[in-house]
Amino acid sequence: MKRILIFSDTHGYIDPCVRLMSAGDRADAVIHAGDSARDAQDLKYAFPEIPVYYVRGNNDFLSGAPDKLAVTIGGKKILIVHGHIERVKYDLTLSELTAKGEKTNADLVVFGHTHIPRTEYRGKMIIINPGSVRFSRTYAVAEIDDDGVLNTSIVQF
Repeated sequence: MKRILIFSDTHGYIDPCVRLMSAGDRADAVIHAGDSARDAQDLKYAFPEIPVYYVRGNNDFLSGAPDKLAVTIGGKKILIVHGHIERVKYDLTLSELTAKGEKTNADLVVFGHTHIPRTEYRGKMIIINPGSVRFSRTYAVAEIDDDGVLNTSIVQF
């Protein structure tokens, strides 16, 4: 089974992320959906054995991170964006985000920006916002079992 920790909108507050990862909350990968890409870089440095995938958020001016990133983990295609470009605060149906996910044949689309945890199911595709580590005190977990079944959950801390 592959276990992925999903963070977003840490805004300089990664202590909970570090505690989770240090306390043995096993992660095969970490996804950070922006704001702050610097925090994702710090996690990558602190835990070099765990792949950390991240994108630029609307507050990541000089991060050098991409606006979107597509990765495959455990045979599942994952699209990562922050959400500001897709107007997720104004497009409550997530139509732009859904279209991007469909275009890339994503199994999982990860976004942030709103600071509000949310999970949507669009056919075989799951769209998830882990909320904000700093503000809503939430993160998400995605698990891909040996049969390729993808399960997600939002965790409040």
